[in-house]
Amino acid sequence: MANDLASHNKIVETSGNFRDYLIPLDHPRLHPSDRDARTHSKDVLSNESIFLVPVARGWLENYKKPYHGFTTDGTVRPDVWHADPSANGPTAAMVQAAHAVIQAASEDERKAMRYPVTAKEWRSWSNPEVIIVDSGIRLEDMSASLRKAVHDLLKASLSPEGYEKIWTAMLTNAFLGELTTLRNVLSADSYHFCLFGEPSEDGPWGFNLFGHHLCLNVFSLKGEMVIGPFFVGAEPNVIDEGPEKGRQVLVKEEAAGLTFMRSLSPDQQKKATIKGDINDIDGSSMEKECWNPADLRGLGGAHQDNRVVPFAGIAGSDLDAGQRTALLGIVGIFNEILPVASKELLLQRVEKYIDETYFAWIGPVNDKTPFYYRVHSPVVMDEFDHHNGVWLANALPKKYHIHTIQRLPNRGDYGTALYDGWREKNGVKDGEKL
Repeated sequence: MANDLASHNKIVETSGNFRDYLIPLDHPRLHPSDRDARTHSKDVLSNESIFLVPVARGWLENYKKPYHGFTTDGTVRPDVWHADPSANGPTAAMVQAAHAVIQAASEDERKAMRYPVTAKEWRSWSNPEVIIVDSGIRLEDMSASLRKAVHDLLKASLSPEGYEKIWTAMLTNAFLGELTTLRNVLSADSYHFCLFGEPSEDGPWGFNLFGHHLCLNVFSLKGEMVIGPFFVGAEPNVIDEGPEKGRQVLVKEEAAGLTFMRSLSPDQQKKATIKGDINDIDGSSMEKECWNPADLRGLGGAHQDNRVVPFAGIAGSDLDAGQRTALLGIVGIFNEILPVASKELLLQRVEKYIDETYFAWIGPVNDKTPFYYRVHSPVVMDEFDHHNGVWLANALPKKYHIHTIQRLPNRGDYGTALYDGWREKNGVKDGEKL
């Protein structure tokens, strides 16, 4: 999207890694290097020649629309999400950590980051480095004590593996800032934080964290804890120098999708493969409804809350027992960010609908070529996509730039369906969430 084919064709890939595509530091795109996130955003959004400008306008139009939910045909299935009285998420620890966040914040910080549980700002997230909706408070603008408290809340809400994954994504963003000299735009603190509702072991509340290549929406209600939508990406997806050398992200998701596709028979692979070219960067090879200019093949990205995405690919009912288990395993890998009990509950919900859980694929099936896949059911949609360069100079998708997205269809996103059920059960008349 950001780099043209003419420039791409001049590049000779010699090492097989992202460094062949580094933008020269004297390139105008990387200057001035002292700009910050807000001056950078103002500069980008005032330039009509940049692809993100019309995308952002479309996002803001979507943001103004009432929330309906992610569906396959425009109709929300009412029988999908029900609160489980046995849910055993880390509610008490989360509440304690959230109160510590409030206590660590100044009056101005609390005013900037706190919203009602029904606030529209749940949906304000996006994943570019450019600020589209300036909600909450950015980590870089927080006091050190508040920033630490937010990280403690993340640790209380996620599995240890999940926190490590999120922290690696943040550090990888900082690594990109070093590579491009845009340290004030791309850093480990380039993220907005919003706290919704009153943290409680019995009532609904939550928080989100969002910025470049990382967006989390975490909802808590009694023992229920769901995370969706969430977005984890990286460009590049490995840190190859410095104190964090060796960190990498999204390699499990990549390997699991390719392994699953390889496990299918030729006939099954044919069913799983949907229309599209993995080197398509303008949508010309795909149906209009199967293309997103911001996320290429990814359909569940920012401001797609009401998107209609029909099932496509091969259904779980056409798989054998081992393949069905492996399909469920992909969802499990995406949701390693969840604490054990919350992850197990989500997988039980997914398994209930395994017959109508679909696997779709675009691209060749080999170790070297980029690809896209998604797992889509009534309760979850997980997407994996290799992208072309934004801050690297490759005009065609490479394995160095990855987007992963999770949606919880049928109003599972933002915990909305669970909130709706709680509100009805308790006679709460404070209006519809979002």
